[in-house]
Amino acid sequence: MPKYKMRVKIDNYGVIKRNLGVNEQGRVQRFVTDEVLTRLLPYIPKRSGTLRSMANKVSPTQIKVTSPYARVQFFGVTKHGAPFNYNLATGGAKAGSHWDRRLLQDEGKAIIAKTNKFIRSK
Repeated sequence: MPKYKMRVKIDNYGVIKRNLGVNEQGRVQRFVTDEVLTRLLPYIPKRSGTLRSMANKVSPTQIKVTSPYARVQFFGVTKHGAPFNYNLATGGAKAGSHWDRRLLQDEGKAIIAKTNKFIRSK
């Protein structure tokens, strides 16, 4: 039986990540950031809607809520240290403090599943 030699050349890790779109600027990262932003909005408190409308994607990896009172709302404590009372009737049942953590706890698995489906479709 004849002997065969085989040589396999594999690109470096960074090239593979870029080709798959899973690097910081890649299509998968942009998809995840868009998905998180869409799902995040119900977790952000709402009275007039200004805080939610100030939530924007500022880069493929970063979402910012640029409002003067976003920090107070996020941490759930007033400047004087009193706990913030969220109005669930106007803000929604999911609205409250630390909205990023609560989103991941509630919907993290769904985001991962949707991302996996997106990756498989490409």
